[in-house]
Amino acid sequence: MIEVSCMDMIHGKMNLLTNTEKKIANYVLDNYETVLNYNITELAENVGVSDASVVRFCKSLGYKGYQDFKINAAKDVLPKGKHFNPSLEQYDDTKTICEKIFSSAIAVLNRTLASMDVVAVEEAADMIRAAGKIVFFGSGGSLLVGKDAQHKFMKIGIRSYVYEDVDMQMMASSLLEPNDVAFCISHSGSNYNVLNCMKNAHENGASTIALVSQGRTPISKNGDVVLYTASEETIFRSESASTRIVQLAMIDTLVAIVAFKDYNESYAAIQKTRKATSENKF
Repeated sequence: MIEVSCMDMIHGKMNLLTNTEKKIANYVLDNYETVLNYNITELAENVGVSDASVVRFCKSLGYKGYQDFKINAAKDVLPKGKHFNPSLEQYDDTKTICEKIFSSAIAVLNRTLASMDVVAVEEAADMIRAAGKIVFFGSGGSLLVGKDAQHKFMKIGIRSYVYEDVDMQMMASSLLEPNDVAFCISHSGSNYNVLNCMKNAHENGASTIALVSQGRTPISKNGDVVLYTASEETIFRSESASTRIVQLAMIDTLVAIVAFKDYNESYAAIQKTRKATSENKF
């Protein structure tokens, strides 16, 4: 079966698109490589349409959604060997790969620190301290970050929860109360399930914290407090190792701030949790 390029797909279906979709199509064709670095909200705002219109455009082309569209569009631009990490070459030796990966992670951490909104970080920490409970929402790599956060906050006495199953996440978000916090993690900022959990939290009066990448996204637009992390200059930023590293660093920062604001209580909780788990260790 011959695989049709994304660019050819757009040209081939142009006459079948609505006027709004044609507007998006023409913008994409005129700015093809630049568009690959946009999230869905950035593309929508640059074209002057809604996020939903972008999704409809992608589906009209035969793709599942915006991410599926970007994956296929990238095939027209990037060689196969560059999809994982454009800084790597196929024949890089082990030492070179180590240097490039570590340098990338350090650079992303430094960029995040340089642009960090300290006021927002402290506001998020205060929300967590005052919460009856905190529930972490995410999928894929973001879910792993949520699990790490739940573990660390539990150690300092913060009642925290995380659920892997999508339906369980939706159920948990629908039961949040006004003194609870929904901590929504999505590097792309456009995960449907996370966004819906955030909306459920708002409907119940709960507060929301969003941990997303730089740029306006559906999730960042809906968060009460938004924490931004920088990312590698790659098309599929959410798949990079440095993405998770900087998210984990942000979680560690919040845990430390919360712990030191209530140091005696946090210290006591750490001692209790250590004692409770000590029997499982030699």
